[in-house]
Parts: sequence; C-alpha cells; structure tokens
Amino acid sequence: MRFQHPELLYALLLLLLPIIVHLFRLRKFQKEDFTNVKFLKKVIQETRKSSRLKKFLILFTRLFLVACLVLAFAQPYIPAGEKAIKQVKTFIYLDNSFSMEAGNGPNSLLQLAVTDLLNGLQENSDYALVTNNSEFYGRSTADIKDELQELQPTSEDIDFRQIQLKAENYFKDTPELSKEVLIISDFQNSLNLPQQLQTGSIEYKFIPTRIENIRNISLDTALISDSNPESIELSLRIKANYKSQEPVAISVRHGERLLGRNTVEIDAGEEKEIQFQLKNEQISNGQIEIEDPGWPYDNRLFFSISENPPARVVVISNADVAFLEKIYSEPEFETSIFTPNQIDFNQLNSANLIVLNELRAVSSSLATNLGSSMSSGTSVIVIPAAEISNYNRLLSSLELPEFMGSAENERLISSIEFDHPLLDGVFEDRTQNFEYPKVTSSYILPLRGSILLYEDNSPFLIANNAAYLFSAALNSDNSNFQNSPLIVPIFYQIGLESLKKPQLYYLTGSDSKIDIQASLGKDEVLKLSNSEASVIPQQQNFNNRVQLSTTGLDLAAGNYTVEAGQEELGMISLNYDRKESELQFVNVEDIEGVEVIDSVKEYFTQANAASQINALWKWFVIFALFFLAAEMLLIKFFK
Repeated sequence: MRFQHPELLYALLLLLLPIIVHLFRLRKFQKEDFTNVKFLKKVIQETRKSSRLKKFLILFTRLFLVACLVLAFAQPYIPAGEKAIKQVKTFIYLDNSFSMEAGNGPNSLLQLAVTDLLNGLQENSDYALVTNNSEFYGRSTADIKDELQELQPTSEDIDFRQIQLKAENYFKDTPELSKEVLIISDFQNSLNLPQQLQTGSIEYKFIPTRIENIRNISLDTALISDSNPESIELSLRIKANYKSQEPVAISVRHGERLLGRNTVEIDAGEEKEIQFQLKNEQISNGQIEIEDPGWPYDNRLFFSISENPPARVVVISNADVAFLEKIYSEPEFETSIFTPNQIDFNQLNSANLIVLNELRAVSSSLATNLGSSMSSGTSVIVIPAAEISNYNRLLSSLELPEFMGSAENERLISSIEFDHPLLDGVFEDRTQNFEYPKVTSSYILPLRGSILLYEDNSPFLIANNAAYLFSAALNSDNSNFQNSPLIVPIFYQIGLESLKKPQLYYLTGSDSKIDIQASLGKDEVLKLSNSEASVIPQQQNFNNRVQLSTTGLDLAAGNYTVEAGQEELGMISLNYDRKESELQFVNVEDIEGVEVIDSVKEYFTQANAASQINALWKWFVIFALFFLAAEMLLIKFFK
C-alpha cells in the first residue's frame, strides 16, 4: 500500500490526545467504610469494573476514528503496476516505409497502426514520435495526433541502430523516469535488428504488423540493352512472389502516348526480362507501368531519354591525326585540331576531351591550363613523341607518374586489364588470343592504373582519374597500334567517358552525379521541377557543364525538367529503390531482450491496466464513520 500524501501521516501523533485525556480521567477510587452491608459493597465493585471497560472501549473507538481520518486524508492506494507509481516516457517509432502500404487503402498496415495510435495516446502522457522521415519531440499529444493524420509513406529508410541512438538521446536527461521504446513495423531485414538486445534501463516493446501471404509483383529495373541510329531496345525486369492467375500487362508510355504494350506470365519467386523495341527519339516523360493489386509504389518506373550533345574533342598535335579524326567523328563527337602554336583556348577550356598527340615539349602555361581543365572534369590523353623534353611539369599537373627511362627494343602489347572501369562491358569475351600490336621504342612507366600491358607486364597505357598516358608514340613508324582492333574501343570509350550521359533514371535518396551540358553565368543555377515540386539541387559549375548531385534531395518519383531560368536544358527521372519489395522479414520472437506485443491496441490496453490504482481512502472514511457511530452508541447505551 502506498500514499499520495504520505506527509499527512505525521498527523497520527494526534492519537496521543485521546490517550492523554483517558489517563487524566482514570482517577483511583477512594475507599469508604460503610456499615456491614455486604450487598452494597458488591454493587460498588461491579460498577467500578463496568465503568473501566466502557472507558477503554471509548478510547479504542476514538483512536481508530482518528487513525482512519488521518489515513483517509493521506489517500492510500494499491498500484496495479510499476507504471502507476512512476512517470513513464514513451518513445514511439512508426515505420512508414512503402512496405507498410500492404493492405487496401484505409486498411493498410500503416493506416491501421495510425488509427490505433490515435485511439490509444493519452493526453497527459509524455510521448516522442519518430518515423522514417520525421521526428516529433516535445509536442503535445494533440499535436502528435494531428501529425499522424497527415502521415504518408516514404522511400526513406532507417535502421534499428539509428532508432536506438535517437531513443537514448531522448531519454538521457531523465534517468529517474521509466523509459519505453515502442517499435511498430513489419520488421523487414533492412531494419538490421540484432539477435540479442542489450536494453539497460530501457524497455523495448516490438509490435509486428504484417499481412500473411502478401501478393506482389514488382517492376524492378529498366535499361537500354541495345541501340542504333534507328531504334533502341528497352529491357525491363519484373519480380513476383506469387503466381498470377492471368498474364501481367506491361505498358510503356511517353506522356499519354502508348509506345508499347506486352503481357507476360510469371511464377512465384521468378524474375523475367521483357524487351521493347522503341524508336530512337527523345522521350522526356517516359513511364513504364504494370497492373498489379499489390504495393502501388513498385508498379511504375519513370524514365527519360535525352538527345545527347556531341562530346567536344580538342586535339593538339604536330603529327598525323587521321586515326583520331576517324574515331572522333560526328555525330557522337565534335572535333577541333590545333598545332601547339595555334591553340584556341576558348575551345580548349570548353572541351570534354583533350588529346596531346606526340608533342615534343609542352609549355608551362599549357601544362597549367590542362591541369586546371582536368580538375574541372575534362579528360586528357597524352601520347608522347619519340623524343620528348620538359614533360615532367605536364605529368605532374595531370597527377600522372613520370617516365622512368626508355626502352629501344621492340615490345608486344599482349595483355588487357578487362576489370578496369574504362573497359567495363566493352568486350563480350575476355580473349587473350589476339594479334598483338607492337612498338619499336617506348618509355618505362610504373605499374599503376594499367589498362594495356606489354609482354613483360610493364604498362603501355595507364590511367589516373580522367588522365590517360601512353608509353609510346603511336605513329606508323614506331607502332602498328593504329591498325590494331584495340585502338577503336580504347579511344572511343575514353571519348564516351569524357561526356557522362544521363541514365534512364536515378534512385531517390542515392548520391548520384549528373552532368548537364550548360554554360551558366555567375549567379545562374539549375533547378529541377515538375507540376508538383521545384528544387535547386547541389551543383558544381564547370567550364562547359554543370554537375548536379542528388544527395539530400527530398523528391518523389517522377520526371523532372532541368531548367536554367526559363530555358529547359533536359530531363532527368527519379524512381524509388525497390528494396522494400524483397519481402524478407525478421522473426522478432527470436530476439532476446524485447517484449513482443500482438497489436497497438493490446499495448495500450496493457499500459492502461498497469497504470491503474486501487484507491482506499473511501474505505477509511467509512471505517471512521463506523468508529464514530460506535463511540456514540457506547456513550449512550453502555452503562
């Protein structure tokens, strides 16, 4: 038994008053001798005994009366649980990821959890609410309920360690209070739950919300698998966790215009690829859709195909550059050729790729300019002459290694580093049996960043970031590399890499870099916009392009126009990550250190029951009245 006002128990000292009064009234009888009347003495003795008993009974009733009154004012109670005697702070995490959309409209897992929270949150309790994309601390229960009613699913994710750190930070200023963490989720594997939880003074309560036998078909990825000047082949991949009774319909649209439609039968756990042949044209508002009653977020993919501007190539040479003109030709490239004494620095500064072909010497001003251009994202190819001087400053500015000497003997180019990023996806077969090109004289380079190697495993071509260095002159007198089948894919791939083409789409929440061909003024910026949103992303302005970053962008999936003022420069598309569609869940019953509760409603029922108290003050008032009545009856009727 506990007391709401234990300080009033000091009033029990009032029990001394009836005792003191009683002691003063218990005077001793004085003996008086009478005549020999024995009967009279007997009556006197019996009267004395009954009077003493009456006074003791009255004393006890008064003592119990005072004690019951004091106890009644101290308000005694019996708590139903620890929550009834200690203030509780509750940290609630509500999973609002896309997988919580399982269900049907207002009956989805998320909406059911929100409804139970709205019904269960108590006005005078202390709550903090955290979701995947928002936090509500120090808010009243009414404010939290208002936020819950506006809660929408999000593509953002959060793992258990982040939840744990947020909860510990919330509780750190109130160590004396009872602390609870309530996690409401479907507990997908992406939550990264530990097998055993060290909770300390914090109680963790897990409420799994899940629908058995979820049925979902996901539109997973899309890419251009093949292209030519006339058409492109769009490849789609879909996944399913159940066997559809009817073929799944897939549509490809450009705005409202239907570009293609197909159906496919898919089995449970199966992945299928479907190809669409589309006309090679600009598609600014592309959408791919499937008809599936499962989760809506993975039924649509947005994509855009822009007209690619040609990569600007500047060749500075004193030798024959016919082989470069053939490779860097229109429409993919726009090539300008200069001698070292007649360089147009405006074109040089706006180039995507600069090729130094067999220059005997490089001036310090040109070396400095090339280093600055490369730091701005321009690619540089250095092909040395047979006889060179003053190359160290150039190689240093491009962060390339210096030549370690020369080799005057003939060497075969016999090895390809297929795993180098430049050659990723270039060769279908990793053949080592090809007609080896050769050089008659060359320079020696350290084995670092190699792409092509000689037969003695020393580098013929190396790369560092966007700088490429050959170890030998490529003219026909020194090498037959111009006639090798390797020359086209190597130079062509470097040219393509110099101009990063926008992808079909990017993932929201990812850290992607997107190059936009544009020349902006000093105070100009690019923005992304559509009919529902407009934002200015992080961006870096180079000489002839602007690099956009998707880091920190809070945008919904969709197609967005890239704008500079009122001018439209292109389109980019954003889509949600499909990891929520994996349907891999954790069995929270196996995790040690947590309490698993079946539903939000059951949690609040238990919490309310544990916070109840059984008040006893009314009983003590009744007892006080009883003893008061007993005293009055004793005084009146007891003789």
